Amino acid sequence: MVQKLIQSFLDRVRRRVEAFSPAKVADLGCGEGIVAAELKQMAKPFAFIGVELNPEAAAAAKARHPDDEIRVGNILTEEPPEEGWADVALCLEVLEHLDDPAAAVGQIARWTGHAAVISVPWEPYFRTGNLLRGKYLGQLGNHPEHIQQFTPRSLRRLLRRTFPVVEIERRFPWLIAVCAKGPTP
Repeated sequence: MVQKLIQSFLDRVRRRVEAFSPAKVADLGCGEGIVAAELKQMAKPFAFIGVELNPEAAAAAKARHPDDEIRVGNILTEEPPEEGWADVALCLEVLEHLDDPAAAVGQIARWTGHAAVISVPWEPYFRTGNLLRGKYLGQLGNHPEHIQQFTPRSLRRLLRRTFPVVEIERRFPWLIAVCAKGPTP
């Protein structure tokens, strides 16, 4: 069941990114390159830069995608090659880990010339799912590294400070936001 939910999430992210027909994609918090592998299924090839704080995860992403640029870095301080380098900037499952998610959203906007796809756990459903699976019982289902919780309303409020166009999709147990500096396709 969990694998089906994850694959459904990845499929949806790929379709959201593909709608922009990007020539350049930045994945800010690329982890082990799992999302990049999903994006590689898109019909149109694209340039890719991944940024990952965890050196081991970045090494795994580089091993999985040796032809792509994978940087070890913090999305709050990592600079794009040029302002607005990416057609689409991704930031998936990162904001809930940060003390200052608004600063991260500002940095995401610096990376993209047009759009961003951002996801976070949808609370309280993400926690409830953890409880039902017997995970993090002492924290009432909250992952110990999650210091922010988001609802559709709170995520929209955060993103609208930076992006004039924000569409929130409820994709149980996640929220997927498509943000743009102008009209979306």
